[in-house]
Amino acid sequence: MPRRFATSLALACPLGLLLAACSSTTSEPAPTKESLVAPPPRVCKPAAATPTGRWFTEITDEVGLGKTAALEPLALSVIAADLDGDGFADLVATAGNALRGKPTEGTFAGKRTRFVLMNRPSASDPRARTFVDVTEASGVLATRDGKGDRGFNLANAGDLDNDGDVDLVLCPADLLSATASPVDACEAFMNDGKGRFALAPPSALGAKVFAVPSGALLDYDRDGVVDFWPATVAHWPYDPGGPNKQPPTLFRGRGDGAFDDVSADVGLPTVDGTRLAGTQWRRVFGVTACDLDGDGDDDVLFADYGRQEAQVWRNDGGRFVEVAKELGLAYDHRADPSDDESYRCYCQSNPGACPAVIPPPSLASFCDAFGAPNGRGWAPGVSDKPYSLGGNYFSFACADVDDDGDMDLMSATIVHGDVGSSADPSELIVNPGGGGRFTRPGNETNGLARAEKGILWNHGDDLPVFVDVDLDGRKDIFMTTTGAYEAKDHAHLWRQKPDRSFEEIIEQAGLVSALGTPNHHGPAWIDVDGDGDLDLVVGDTKTWTLRVYRNDVGQAQNWLRVRLAGKGAGGANRSGIGAIVRVTAGGKTQTQYVSGGYGHGNAQADLALTFGLGAACDVERVEVRWPDSAGTVTTYSGVLANYEVTLAEGESTPRYRR
Repeated sequence: MPRRFATSLALACPLGLLLAACSSTTSEPAPTKESLVAPPPRVCKPAAATPTGRWFTEITDEVGLGKTAALEPLALSVIAADLDGDGFADLVATAGNALRGKPTEGTFAGKRTRFVLMNRPSASDPRARTFVDVTEASGVLATRDGKGDRGFNLANAGDLDNDGDVDLVLCPADLLSATASPVDACEAFMNDGKGRFALAPPSALGAKVFAVPSGALLDYDRDGVVDFWPATVAHWPYDPGGPNKQPPTLFRGRGDGAFDDVSADVGLPTVDGTRLAGTQWRRVFGVTACDLDGDGDDDVLFADYGRQEAQVWRNDGGRFVEVAKELGLAYDHRADPSDDESYRCYCQSNPGACPAVIPPPSLASFCDAFGAPNGRGWAPGVSDKPYSLGGNYFSFACADVDDDGDMDLMSATIVHGDVGSSADPSELIVNPGGGGRFTRPGNETNGLARAEKGILWNHGDDLPVFVDVDLDGRKDIFMTTTGAYEAKDHAHLWRQKPDRSFEEIIEQAGLVSALGTPNHHGPAWIDVDGDGDLDLVVGDTKTWTLRVYRNDVGQAQNWLRVRLAGKGAGGANRSGIGAIVRVTAGGKTQTQYVSGGYGHGNAQADLALTFGLGAACDVERVEVRWPDSAGTVTTYSGVLANYEVTLAEGESTPRYRR
């Protein structure tokens, strides 16, 4: 099988001029590994059978990140991006600590918790890949005060200055407390094209330290410059001494890595309101940008923790209006608290305060289990209102799961069995298109339901990812969990079947054992070894180390990987963040969105999109809707399968890599 090209995003000259002498006046790196000749040969794989054995093999040691390797990073979350332009995704990995330096106490005292890991050819076998620790040399530990050892545990990747390489925004995800708080604010780090970074000019982005559990790069005004929308936390109940009361905040990019706070200008609330009115600043645990209404610009979803209403900020020409209730996304329709054990405890201890039909608690000891007479607590007139009966939302993932051309959602929430049916579960939420109200078919209808018994169970979901694991052309769902509740807690992998329902295959695939170990966190689905399918790099909450799993089934199918190169300011941003790409092969059209990171702790797996084509050997059409002010649409025909291609704004010919 031909390997994909390994190179930077852009050419110094148009493809048609590459065979002639051409001088460049740009500062872009030379396209030393991109095809400069005619397109490569057609590759066609025969139709593959449905996989029946293990889908994955752990290769953590083989790629240099395991116990027998030179490096075993202390990390739980990872994002991926091609930091040096060689065509392979590199890693930024972090553990749960945004304080400067290394932990000073506990199991991990004296160990580093931040890493930049470059994907390199193995010294012993140039056909194999290994990850090399370049953290110190990368420059990402620089601080404004010059002391270094920056504290951060959240990262987003995108080309902030449109120079053709991938820059970083690094933030502290830890909540501020009265005793131990991060000292380093969010900052942008600019790439020199080789994976070495320097602090961007000072700006509003770094003017204040606040907790950022999630962040999204987007181009909300479609000016060709990437912007940054961080998650913000307000009214955090578990550390009242911490100054956690940050309003919704949007930073507009200037094009050099500096940002301006434009929150008030775009319609975000600057005055804290009330829960009753739905105007209170909330505990945003996950930010997701995607085009929900299909009008060509990025809308933004807030996954709000604490059974508060989720939020949808609809983008109306660069100003934002909150429309979650209108779209059916603030909370689900299940609002009967009668099976909430805390409510039952309240009714038991307050005779006559509740309808006579409310039964006693299922487990009498539950009422005192949390140190109060009413279980988790119950406040009549507040706890029973719709705005208190939502979910403990951590994340929303956005993708066209049913291939109808619009963006559907998968939510991730924490649900405790004692709370009952009024708590929003993690579920698939379907977009009807045209800006209409979303529907919730219910997990019992599509194979996403999980076995539950009694009231002492928990689903601690925190980050969903839509990913075509077997490259059959249907999006599967990978869900990580917090690992905080049960010994057998584990991630989930639901394979989408031809009838659009899902089946759980996490054990069959070889990612967890029957005991639920390991428990995965902070995933990046990337092609580690260059064979076309998506491997998994992920944290393990039980050991606080990274694990790498090689995909052993996807390479049997046909595929196409698409990387975009926008024109920059005045056109589409160079990374193509916010673009919609549609690939038609075998008479079927798939739609994907170029994400600048999303979800609790952030999921970001390179800026290239991988389309599984199944048995289809030929791509009939690729359509790109660019995130520029005009919403330009470019259609490419005759694109070859089983390669990575770069599609550049304004060019009609794809650039192949191998």
